[in-house]
Amino acid sequence: MRPASPSIFSERAISRAKCHSSRLRLYDRIGQIKELVLGIKPVRPPSDDHNNADLLIWALYLAGGGDRWVDVEELYLKAFELAPVRLSWRTRPDLPDYKKCAKALQELEDPKRSDHLGLTTKNGAYERRLSNQGVEWCETHRTLLASLYSSTDVVPSASPQDDARRIRTLTSSTAYRQWVETGELTCTLWELAEAFRCRAQSSKTTWFVRLDENTVAARRNGDQELQGFIDAARELVNQEVDG
Repeated sequence: MRPASPSIFSERAISRAKCHSSRLRLYDRIGQIKELVLGIKPVRPPSDDHNNADLLIWALYLAGGGDRWVDVEELYLKAFELAPVRLSWRTRPDLPDYKKCAKALQELEDPKRSDHLGLTTKNGAYERRLSNQGVEWCETHRTLLASLYSSTDVVPSASPQDDARRIRTLTSSTAYRQWVETGELTCTLWELAEAFRCRAQSSKTTWFVRLDENTVAARRNGDQELQGFIDAARELVNQEVDG
């Protein structure tokens, strides 16, 4: 069997390069439109090269940031565990450098420079968690992210038991059963609060934390009906709950 000629390999390489270049131009064009109209940078897929922004998002995912608030110190330790060479002291490679980690987080959240805005949310200066978009971004690109930053096939900290408990609580609630029967959310805010284990008088931030936790559980378990209920609940909370 005759080996392929060098020209064939060259044509394939050129073709791949053109496709990659076309994708980059598309992302750049979308980015230009969003920056022009909305003043924000679009979220890019993970880079094929190591970088601190992708690393921090992935570390937050693995630390359980899709289900709970994670202290930044815990986030820094997880990121250091995944990529110690990037985030260590110069003279003590066994120790994480707090300044390097803090600078990486600052750049990740810089509204003028970051192309990862919207993937994380913050609670004061010291707590972070993933938004629904952030969880989806990690799960969509987990193969690439794991290959770059995880030496083994790792999974997020959230346990299946937590998902099962949240789903069981929602699906056994009066609010959910009425929604299934009528196709409409006819319950009171108090009944909805009972379903999501919070108070009707809770802040909108607290409500959204409960909604996001259950959204992640529903998505991970492929329960589209439950996801529809949570989306309807989110609309009601937006209307009825003050900031």
